[in-house]
Amino acid sequence: MNYKTDQSKFDLDRFYFDEKAADSAVRYIESNIRHVKGELAGQLLRLEEWQKNEIIRPLFGWKKKHDGTRKFSSAYVEVPKKSGKSFIAASMAAIFLDIDREGGSEIVGVAWGRKQASLVFDATKEVIKKSPRLNKKCKVFRNTITAPDHTGGTKKYHILSKEAGAEDGLNPQLAVIDELHEHKNSNVVEMVEKSMAARKQPLSFIITTAGSDLYGIGHQRHQYGIDVVNGLYEDDNLLVCIYGADKDDDPFDEEVWKKVNPNYGVSVYKEAYEREAAKARGSSASLNSFKRYYLNIWTQSADGWISDVVWQESSKYKDKWTLRADIELEVIKLGLNEYPCYGGLDLSSRSDITAFTLLWDINGQFYSLNWFWLPEDKGTHSADEKNIQYREWVEKGYITETEGNVVDYDFVIHKIKELGEIYDIKSIAYDPYNSQHIAPKLEEVGAELVEFRQGFLSMNAPSKELEAAIMSKRFEHFSNPVLRWMAGNAEVATDPAGNIKIIKDRNRPEKKVDGIISNVMAYGLAIDSSEKGSYLEEGELFII
Repeated sequence: MNYKTDQSKFDLDRFYFDEKAADSAVRYIESNIRHVKGELAGQLLRLEEWQKNEIIRPLFGWKKKHDGTRKFSSAYVEVPKKSGKSFIAASMAAIFLDIDREGGSEIVGVAWGRKQASLVFDATKEVIKKSPRLNKKCKVFRNTITAPDHTGGTKKYHILSKEAGAEDGLNPQLAVIDELHEHKNSNVVEMVEKSMAARKQPLSFIITTAGSDLYGIGHQRHQYGIDVVNGLYEDDNLLVCIYGADKDDDPFDEEVWKKVNPNYGVSVYKEAYEREAAKARGSSASLNSFKRYYLNIWTQSADGWISDVVWQESSKYKDKWTLRADIELEVIKLGLNEYPCYGGLDLSSRSDITAFTLLWDINGQFYSLNWFWLPEDKGTHSADEKNIQYREWVEKGYITETEGNVVDYDFVIHKIKELGEIYDIKSIAYDPYNSQHIAPKLEEVGAELVEFRQGFLSMNAPSKELEAAIMSKRFEHFSNPVLRWMAGNAEVATDPAGNIKIIKDRNRPEKKVDGIISNVMAYGLAIDSSEKGSYLEEGELFII
């Protein structure tokens, strides 16, 4: 799935290629930009052929015949991790700071969060420090880089993110938009691109890896770039360079790795791919990350957390039960009430499903017992056919309805108190968000209460270890049909550091995952109790 602008099809009556300008841009980078990390630190950068011929030379070489300005006003570059994209972006910023001839040029680094926006900005700072020419010409401040222009004015480079909001007077000549897939909406990008309208030859330079939001601006621009390359749309202003695997490619084939990463063997090596591939073979969550970051594949809902086959194989009961009460009888029969257990409570929204889990860890074999509550107006009384499955589950005792249109939390607390008299509940994990009123009542249960926030740091370790237990058939869920349904709905979100958490499809709110979340929370307490280390640190839960 490599999609690149076909320069051989350009209309030569309208455009021409300025070899001198193209060569000048390449020569500038290779004469002034130095490596700042690793074995090559301090050495001049040597652009790879794909970087020269698919990005730098076309951006600066192709021009309009009628006025001699640059043909491209936007570029979409999508490449896997470790392809040298930050260096390309920093090089672009350096060119516009130093030799671009637009008076009073303004450069902005754009990302969804300030931390991400700072990555290219900080890389540019390091590039300037290593370059005698740039170090002499540029002034580097904490949040701004400035340089004189040919008119006697000043060029400025600064960063912009969602935290910054709209800026009065924004008028960039270059916008470096990093990791577009992380943007939750189009507000910042569109604001910046609209503000470039007054410039004679601006450049919106997007450089990103693949993401997991198929409905966001990142995937929209990805698909638009493909459509332009394929001729569905005509856009003379857009340069496209996309490297990624095809749908039917074997993700573990080295030939695929070579195809998708143009810097394979240069800035990323076989050993790195082998390490990540080994992780991906044993974990569907790691496979999602591997696909996105190393194969540059946009993941879909089909790439969920756990396959139904794997989920079902984890239980020896396989749809044995007719009534939910039969599961509790089996739990007593197994003698689990004689062992300590750990609770996870996902309150969710009061108009949504509330889930409570009790989890036992008996010599590395886990047993999960679950309760679910739903407001009757959202369940069997709902006219929404999406909820028709609730009717049977309520009738068989797998879900308990509470009166009205919100979950009765007092009813939930009362039930948990009852369970505390039957089972040896050592502690209960709960999310303090929106739990101010219920937390004091939970204390009456008698178990230790543990604040368990549902962020990446808290959810990462127990999510991965729970998945490993399921895949190794060490997680007995008693074939609870509601939990099975939720497992099928569960998707995995991954942050740039590789941490994961379970999420639901935000575009399909009817696909609930509350029971999986409560299991992850209970699992976090269970594994912490059996291992060394503390899980509480400044209000976050960590597994050491």
